[in-house]
Amino acid sequence: MNINKFSPVLIKKIDPKDARKLCSLSVNNNKAGALNVQIREDDYGNGYRFITELKNKCDKLLGKEVFTLIDKVPECTGLNIIVEPEYRNRHYYFGEILRLTSIIEMLENKIKTFEIYSKDSAIFFHSKFKFEPAIKTYNDRDYALNTVINNKSGKYVDFRRRALALLNATQRRPNDKNYQRELCKKTNILLKEYIQRILRKHGEYKHHPFNNGMRMVLTDKNILKNKEFFNELFRKHGIDYQI
Repeated sequence: MNINKFSPVLIKKIDPKDARKLCSLSVNNNKAGALNVQIREDDYGNGYRFITELKNKCDKLLGKEVFTLIDKVPECTGLNIIVEPEYRNRHYYFGEILRLTSIIEMLENKIKTFEIYSKDSAIFFHSKFKFEPAIKTYNDRDYALNTVINNKSGKYVDFRRRALALLNATQRRPNDKNYQRELCKKTNILLKEYIQRILRKHGEYKHHPFNNGMRMVLTDKNILKNKEFFNELFRKHGIDYQI
């Protein structure tokens, strides 16, 4: 993208007595033209559910994300993120714009963790934006391990062996909750490394899909650690915001 004009990010409090802030911004997209991003309270939110809407100049909805934001609580949850089908995988980068908006929301509201349950098809997308596996349930753990085990590519044989060892270990002490939770943590470490290796090669992730979704988390520490990566994306989209 060649963006010369940077658009400011507007930050407003919901209410003077409320610490929460909502942001809005404009983007000059090289394929879709002038776009607007607005965050508002969801119609069914009960005061803590919000929706980010990405629209064009004709007010057509192009994508959205629904998330929770509770006053003075340093965690939020992404409920879903959707780009309209006609714009997916066509280099509009609407999902990227929505994700950058949620990162601004995190920072402006001092959110420490943004938790999602990613669909299997979106795990690599979220991983690109520094979300990491944070599986807690045994079923999700075992599904993820089986995905790695079933990857027959010779480039990932070391991960297959580690995943198989972990899956076998789950059978040894099935009633020991502390032991099983520790295996979840080890699985998350393995999955993070596995995903990162796949992402190093452009387009490789398309050949190694996950078969089930998983819990993932983005932390404020990981955003700060990768601030240059995010700042470059802000510049790419002409968004006047820096970490």
